[in-house]
Amino acid sequence: MWQQSAPVQVPQSYPLPLKKKPKKWPWIVGGVVVLIVAGSALSNAQRDQATGAASTTSAKPTTTVRTTTTTTTTTTTKPPPPPPSVFKGSGDDVITLDRPAGVKIAKFECPACTSNTMLKSDGFESLLVNEIGAYSGQMWLDIRDGSRTTTLTVKASGAWTLTVGELDMATKASGPVSGKGDSVVFFSGKSTKAKITNVGESNFIVHVVSLDKERLDLAVNHIGSYEGTVPLAGPALIQITSSGSWSITPG
Repeated sequence: MWQQSAPVQVPQSYPLPLKKKPKKWPWIVGGVVVLIVAGSALSNAQRDQATGAASTTSAKPTTTVRTTTTTTTTTTTKPPPPPPSVFKGSGDDVITLDRPAGVKIAKFECPACTSNTMLKSDGFESLLVNEIGAYSGQMWLDIRDGSRTTTLTVKASGAWTLTVGELDMATKASGPVSGKGDSVVFFSGKSTKAKITNVGESNFIVHVVSLDKERLDLAVNHIGSYEGTVPLAGPALIQITSSGSWSITPG
């Protein structure tokens, strides 16, 4: 943890060296001494004048060199995520998935399927789709830490399309949102609860991952039509499993 260091104590003034007081020399009586001192002073003055002239002639100007240091800052830009992977086929198939680690969104479409339609993952979610007849919907992959989907198994009786990408494939909402069938919603607003409705005959399941709490909650697990208010801490990522029409109204 960063700690503030003690302030540096700067003195208000710095003491200067004390000046010595000149001594009072005693008066010397005698003309001889005065003449000697006068003659000596004259000789010293002439010698000092000559020395001073030589010093003035040989003195060199002082040059001050100022150096400037330039600092270069390098900014590293995170590369954008790869585009979605799109797979097309007909009938049963096994798909090898090579995507970066982390949460992903999958969209599976089989509009002409007539019998049992399934999509399985070798990640934590395992069974993603289990429907009779035609199917179209979204689901998340690898929502839990440590899960890494590398293989997807398709069981279908018709032509299908599978698209796997990043979180930008989710439906985005900051307020009330509605839809039909299996969906993933990225809710960016603030909330503590939500009113949820569903019109359908099969399983209706709502999973919520609160981005603030980083926890996966089972908000609704019901068969058939549903209406109720449940805790929902937004912003959040929401997985809806439904065979009919649904709505979420945060509050």
